[in-house]
Amino acid sequence: MKQFSRSLFGIVGLSLCVAASADDWPQWRGPERTGISKETGLLKSWPASGPKQLWQIDTPSEGFAAASVVGDSIYLTGSSGGKSDRTGVLYALSLDGKIKWEHAYGSEWGKNYPMARTSPTVHEGNVYIYSGVGLATCVDAKTGEMKWSVDTFDDFGGKNITWGIAESPLIVDDKVIVHPGGSNASVVALDKKTGKTVWTTKGFSEKSAYCSPLVTVLGGRKIILTQTENHIVGIDAASGDVLWKVPQRNKYAVHPNTPVVFGDRVFIASGYGYGCQMLKLSADGSDASVLWTQKNMDNHFQGSLNIDGRIYGSASRGPLLCLNPDDGSVIYEIAEVKKAAILYADERIYAYDEKGGGVSLVKVTPTGYEVTGSFRVTVGNGPHWAHMALANGVLYVRHGKAFMAYDVKE
Repeated sequence: MKQFSRSLFGIVGLSLCVAASADDWPQWRGPERTGISKETGLLKSWPASGPKQLWQIDTPSEGFAAASVVGDSIYLTGSSGGKSDRTGVLYALSLDGKIKWEHAYGSEWGKNYPMARTSPTVHEGNVYIYSGVGLATCVDAKTGEMKWSVDTFDDFGGKNITWGIAESPLIVDDKVIVHPGGSNASVVALDKKTGKTVWTTKGFSEKSAYCSPLVTVLGGRKIILTQTENHIVGIDAASGDVLWKVPQRNKYAVHPNTPVVFGDRVFIASGYGYGCQMLKLSADGSDASVLWTQKNMDNHFQGSLNIDGRIYGSASRGPLLCLNPDDGSVIYEIAEVKKAAILYADERIYAYDEKGGGVSLVKVTPTGYEVTGSFRVTVGNGPHWAHMALANGVLYVRHGKAFMAYDVKE
């Protein structure tokens, strides 16, 4: 077993269950894929040096993927090797940063920006991952033993994209949702216990666009919301029928941002100058129309938030913005934070800046903001692209091989 180099200061509040609790971070963008945590009792401000670092490790392989945290385990993907022989590994860590087990799940993306992309999805004692080359895998959360694996490119005629699949699987009822981009199988549902095909999007064949999907419910219908290379789409979660599609295409077909729901409205943003738009869904979610479009928030892949009915997210080359969801107009700018991956908990935005690796704590209200703490990530390698995770009073930050935990509990 490969050993991690570590600087360990201690950690508290261990949980012994695999089932997710309210303060866990079991998947991409948290408990409900919204980037919002319901945790309270967190620090309202940080000292000048930032919150207390609990530990820092160097992982055996590197990644852009965010961590998932459930019970007494942290789940993290990484990859290593050359362009033609890159291997992906899923790690389970204890809450002090020590390796518990590792599972090599197969080939990984090895071309441009060759770090692991997929954040694990932890659900009912299993961990689900979707590799940069279209391999969907389920392993036991306690042991790392593989339960099933499906090559979705082989099975569904999927085709890879410019920078490799960068999608975290979504669990809806008994199904795992992934996006191989095959003919009559743009998006597919696999049985979460066996990996067998449940449905494919017949008649819909667009490639993936790096987007991790979200599920919402309208009129009793569960609707999968995601972005493909040319559209925002709504898919019936039970049947796989494509209910509607609205054009959304920037020059590179890069649309990594998970949609953000405002009741019967859906907000989405794309980078490279494309901008953002708000959709209005019908009462049963079977149709969608465009309410407004704006150029101001051309969010690359840092994600957006719905906080108290306001939209928060970064512009590609500008600051963190607060938008009015009624028309997309800018309410205010947070000038100190630029192009940052964001999450929200206990009246604060946690922002991880791509440009210089700064991590900021920002109190936001419907009309203004206050930066109440910051520190800078000075270790690790590659771009600062990984999203953070927050679980049980601990903030997890990743930069390439470096992975850190900070005590943010009050």
